[in-house]
Amino acid sequence: MRYLFILFFLFIASISFSQSKLAREHISILTSDSLAGRGFTAGGQEKAADFIIKKLELYNVKAVARNGFKQELSYPVNTFPGNVQFSTENQNKVMIYAAGKDFLFHSASAPIEISGEIKRISTDFDFPKKINNDIFYIEKTDENAEEIAKLTQSFLFELKTKGKLLIVQDSAKWSWFPSAKQSDNSVLYIKNKLENGNVISTSNEAEFVSNFRSSNIIGKVEGTRSDSAIMLSAHYDHLGQMGSATFKGGNDNASGTAMLLALAEYYGVNQPKFDTYFLFTTAEEIGLLGSYYFIENTPFDLRKIKMLVNFDMVGTGDEGITVVNAKKHNRYFELLQKLNNGRIVEIKARGEACNSDHCLFDKIGVPAVFIYTLGGKQAYHDVFDNGEDLSLEAFDELHDLIIESLNQY
Repeated sequence: MRYLFILFFLFIASISFSQSKLAREHISILTSDSLAGRGFTAGGQEKAADFIIKKLELYNVKAVARNGFKQELSYPVNTFPGNVQFSTENQNKVMIYAAGKDFLFHSASAPIEISGEIKRISTDFDFPKKINNDIFYIEKTDENAEEIAKLTQSFLFELKTKGKLLIVQDSAKWSWFPSAKQSDNSVLYIKNKLENGNVISTSNEAEFVSNFRSSNIIGKVEGTRSDSAIMLSAHYDHLGQMGSATFKGGNDNASGTAMLLALAEYYGVNQPKFDTYFLFTTAEEIGLLGSYYFIENTPFDLRKIKMLVNFDMVGTGDEGITVVNAKKHNRYFELLQKLNNGRIVEIKARGEACNSDHCLFDKIGVPAVFIYTLGGKQAYHDVFDNGEDLSLEAFDELHDLIIESLNQY
């Protein structure tokens, strides 16, 4: 009995040896300045894709797409490749603010360069049909948040004038998302309140790209059986840059990308039971466009997939993990719980949620779950999710648990 226990321990150790250490190295590369937030400027996504492909080749993973590992697609996106600045002046005192930390442009904002005094407005303000160089300003509170959201949308997409600016003071936590549209006007979010008499100066060099090109990355390790298949997925894209602010996406989703690479490395030398596919999606952040394109242009029969496990934000784990679709795929969830045996502090069940790439597969009948970790660093869709201080507390344990569960499922 003792001999069997030692063998089991050595098996587990062989799976997880140095996985979190290597993952930290991969996250460091994926969040490096040269990859520019894996977004829409400075070739960030293409550089990330090339890094992933080199690793897959090293791990003996085979290409699946028609032209190698890459499945190319295109889509529109508003980008901020150039200078972005915001400053205030009051009684000859000039304050220069930091992009991403002190101010953000709405992702649909038009290019703008404007200066002048602010004009305070209320949520029921009717923008005039003809606007001179007015700079509108409003302060957001918990009570008027919904009204300000409607006001912002109206200003961006219904106002018939061009080149105008709305400043929204918002001290709450910011989360930035890319936009597939560009407005004729601009909305600027700031942290600090502005006083009457403030003269503001702001600009951005937004550029609308109607045909931005990026790629899903698809690899495969052949199993001992090909009658069924397993798919493992993670999106590798993030938000990119807004001027000097870089959204590096350490937890979201360099961590999931690192997990997928770790599993690819394992299966590259340990043949799985079933054909196992690795899907690194692009354009998740702009609306699951990569997974949608993959489903519409799949290189193999998706009906063979007996389980898809999607990893998105798995860089912590201090408080356990959550499994989305656990209630729908209860047999797999119960297997995870059974095999865990206390290694991960808690495995929580969650119902259906269309909040990552698993969603579209689930909608067409492919069994799919989405796993994310809990606790640790709380940065999300901001410049503070930079890959630093991620605990990777449950990384090795989750890595091993996925392997063991799929071996038995």
